[in-house]
Amino acid sequence: MSNGAMTGDLHGTATGLLGSHISRMSFAIVAGAIGLGAGALVPTYLASDFVLRLGSEGLLLGMLALSVAFMMSQAGLVALGAASIYGGAGYLFAIGMSEWDLTPTVALCTAFLVIIAYATVLGALIVRTNPLAFMMLTLAAGEMLSHAVLLEGLRDYTGGADGLVVRLKGSILGIDVTAFTDPARFWTMAWIVAVLVGVAFWVVARSRLGAILRAVRENDERMRFSGFNTFVPRLIGYVLVNVVAAVAGFLHVLNAGFVSPESLGLSVSTNALVAALMGGISGALGPILGGLIFSFAQDEFGARGLTQLLTGIAIVVFIVVFPRGVVGGLSSALRLLGSRGEAS
Repeated sequence: MSNGAMTGDLHGTATGLLGSHISRMSFAIVAGAIGLGAGALVPTYLASDFVLRLGSEGLLLGMLALSVAFMMSQAGLVALGAASIYGGAGYLFAIGMSEWDLTPTVALCTAFLVIIAYATVLGALIVRTNPLAFMMLTLAAGEMLSHAVLLEGLRDYTGGADGLVVRLKGSILGIDVTAFTDPARFWTMAWIVAVLVGVAFWVVARSRLGAILRAVRENDERMRFSGFNTFVPRLIGYVLVNVVAAVAGFLHVLNAGFVSPESLGLSVSTNALVAALMGGISGALGPILGGLIFSFAQDEFGARGLTQLLTGIAIVVFIVVFPRGVVGGLSSALRLLGSRGEAS
């Protein structure tokens, strides 16, 4: 075969592969756009306001679970203080509105900047520690904040055990505040935000930052001896997941119009962890699905008056039957069926 013919064959092969890759990307983009639109609009026509509210709560819990799952899967770190950011964002926004007389947009931006500063400082102090110490320190930080809002000296700001009511008027970031209290419109917003957060985490996991985080997770000492900075990637990852937790907290307080000490409690953090484990921590879809499952299951269990008992049983069953979460279990089952089909 001549060099010209070989070059032509290689060029044709490369062109075919490129065309196939572009076709797959185009299909994925179209399918994603259809899924985004269907998920945002179809439930608003088929589901009742009650179901939409439960679903919205599940999406917010799913976003919080996704922030927990990302640190677990990429960095090998378990954060038990996610509620401190989730509830803290709501408290800062409510205080900005009620005590500092800020406009909703300014209060939101101010609270967001404070949360980022807090997460950066806390992360700088704890991301160097081992996984067990990291888990306990995030738990301790969260518990300190949940008890701080109950202090009598701060009652005028935090409302103490009664919490704070947020009275919204006008618009926030160009969105009319009534959109946040309408179940259908809020579901649409929560769905879009959850999908965008999932896509962002999927991209980060496949970026250089994600590769470094996983390498540090496997062998921190080897990475340092190889000349890699292991502190900054972990800090960036920690701040990133707390940004997502803050977004979920803002959406919660805008929807509920109320923030209470329960939003800072350990139960919120553990619910997020459970939702992540139920859905699966290895991808972006699992934690979101886990949040939805957990939200609807809690409502069903509560209707029977056995919330804690049935929740405990369900968690044990899920972890035993789906050790990699629902999404991981379904993926394994599909791969097994596919391999059997090829073998036959």
